[in-house]
Amino acid sequence: MDEGAFGRAAQERAIAEIEVEIARLCELLAEGRAMGLDEGREMVGGAMSEFLLEFFDLVRAKGSRPGMRGMITLPLMVHGAETGEPGPAAPIAVVHLLWWAAARYLDDLTDSSCAPGAAAGPKVLTALAVGSHLPARLLAGLPVTATTRAALGEELSRCWLDAVDGQLRDLTGRAAAATPASVLRSYEGKTGAPYAMAAAAAGCLAGADGARVARWRAFGRSLGVLRQLVNDRRDLASGRHEDLANGTATYLLVQLLSALPAGRRREALALHADARHSAAARAELTAWMLDGEIVDACAASVAPLVERAHGTLGLLGGEPGFVRELHGLVDETVGHMPGFRLAVA
Repeated sequence: MDEGAFGRAAQERAIAEIEVEIARLCELLAEGRAMGLDEGREMVGGAMSEFLLEFFDLVRAKGSRPGMRGMITLPLMVHGAETGEPGPAAPIAVVHLLWWAAARYLDDLTDSSCAPGAAAGPKVLTALAVGSHLPARLLAGLPVTATTRAALGEELSRCWLDAVDGQLRDLTGRAAAATPASVLRSYEGKTGAPYAMAAAAAGCLAGADGARVARWRAFGRSLGVLRQLVNDRRDLASGRHEDLANGTATYLLVQLLSALPAGRRREALALHADARHSAAARAELTAWMLDGEIVDACAASVAPLVERAHGTLGLLGGEPGFVRELHGLVDETVGHMPGFRLAVA
């Protein structure tokens, strides 16, 4: 079977190469190197190395490695679509992983109902170094023009500001006042922003003009939103119910609330309030949220987002084999959401 320019086997090889690069980076960090600076930073380097090793151990323990596939392959595919060569975007894939390693820790910290203890302080500082300063140093060290280097730095900065904006919306939003549009707005930031950065930065590195980079950014943001919707659904299906325990107003919850008459809506909001401390309330509300009609309605409402992602790729064009794989990445993401295949067919 012809896998094309960047089929599954080629993607697996590329992912393995990125994992080797991350391991090498951890070794260099432990020695106080890999930051493009002079020596004498073994403390922060060692802390970052330990932080990253712990993150990837957690990924393996939770069986989350398949979820990393899209994080790694997105920038490679974008660069391939622009030039026919995915490999040069490997540094962007590394930066994308570093960003997520930091963001996931900070997200868990902000979602926790308990105040962080003093022991969390060093790890917070390390997370900030891993997700912002280390990527900035890696991008600054790339053998590119000053203009491209500045553009890459702009994408990283934009990513952080947009993601923080989205996370703040998520943390301060209340289910009773949330709307589907307001939830999607927060998703565009907290999860859409890093995928937008990965796609746009790969476009920059490939030499794409400003208009194409903007479209790659829009595509990445759409993909990130879809992946957040998958995460929401997986959290419920797995029985972890972390979003309900945190009181998060997810898209599926808000869709449920929007569909209920006033009396039932009040019941659902009461369950949502109780769900922060009651496993029984979480289980009952989950059953409401996963009702077939609610899932179908949610799928129908998200279908335009899927169509927009495919449409953006259609406008971008590029090397056909890589563009085809990018369409496949969207379809693979959507395939994790029951009912969505039918809704977008």
